[in-house]
Amino acid sequence: MKILIATESYYPNISGVAVFSHNLAKRMQENGHKVFVIAPLSNFREHQEVVDGVKIFRLESKKNKFRDGYFVSKFPFKKVAKIIEKIKPDVIHLQDPVMISLGALFKARKMKIPVVVTNHFSLEYIISYVPALKFINPVFLAIATRYLNWFYGKCNILTCPTKTVADRFLQSGVKTKVKVVSNGVDLSRFMPHFGDTNIIKRKFGIPISKPIILYVGRVDIDKNLITLIKSIPFVVKKLDAHFVIVGQGRERKKLKEIIREDNLKKNITFVDFIPYGDDLLPKIYQASDIFINPCPTETQSIVVLEAQATGLPVIVANAGALPEIIKNGQNGFLFNTGDEKELARKVIDILSDKKLAKKMGECGIEIINKHIADKTYSQFEKIYRTVSAS
Repeated sequence: MKILIATESYYPNISGVAVFSHNLAKRMQENGHKVFVIAPLSNFREHQEVVDGVKIFRLESKKNKFRDGYFVSKFPFKKVAKIIEKIKPDVIHLQDPVMISLGALFKARKMKIPVVVTNHFSLEYIISYVPALKFINPVFLAIATRYLNWFYGKCNILTCPTKTVADRFLQSGVKTKVKVVSNGVDLSRFMPHFGDTNIIKRKFGIPISKPIILYVGRVDIDKNLITLIKSIPFVVKKLDAHFVIVGQGRERKKLKEIIREDNLKKNITFVDFIPYGDDLLPKIYQASDIFINPCPTETQSIVVLEAQATGLPVIVANAGALPEIIKNGQNGFLFNTGDEKELARKVIDILSDKKLAKKMGECGIEIINKHIADKTYSQFEKIYRTVSAS
């Protein structure tokens, strides 16, 4: 089967969409399919490249003014159409409802090629980047929802990583079949580690003798890391703990300024972005004691799945789809978005009770069995075959 993936965010970008799309393309290629990807360029020269056996068409793009290191495609419709005419894919899988995917959808309908689309984002995510939209929130949400329903309605099937997201579209009246398929997590890489983790701590200058509270992901405004930073004084007043933030983004400089002003530098370590395929990524989870994701707009969160697979108690914002993944008091805690004092209390509760921490970690490992990557890829393979045969 020839599979074409269209996306505005792909390897080596730092995003859940990029990780998911890259892993999906790689696995489908390994399963014997011929996989192609259309994505924005990763430099300023339009080109083609092969990564992990997958042929990638990099289209003319411009810098994304909202996210450092990202590009957005520049009027790609004709180029997308020519690529599709040349490949003649059996199925097209869209990862977003914008430029490249829109061009692919138009061409797919003309050529009667079945289209699968996955929704990876919430509309609140967009609002976090454009503060002015908050003043017209209801109007923007209504217009954006109408557009998404139109776009997704033109596809054969819409997949969502969680039931929370799927229900939202069903309630909004989307006119296409909706199916829940987890983003999945690779349990062959992300697993508990009971040996010496001091090597990884020394590599990044992380204190060896202190409990570690970890965040992994983009350091951008939508991730709400300001709440995590503001919780630090309340935690270290009670316990000698250390925080680690792994990732890059526009908010990193601002967060460092706050840390310097509040004299918290000794309590936190910033680690540069670790590529998904790097063996250091699962090891830094394994060297930690708690994982935090304060983002209120997650549609699932791959990093939360990875943290659970590693056996960590997880503390997340009680918003978006995160409450579907984290059951309060079982595999972690929920806290009210933006409440740094409550977040700090949850951290202290876990670090002060080893039995609770162990129980939460074990529960997370049990829950994560529902999100095995192999199952995710099998589901998508089945979806591709079904829409192609219809």
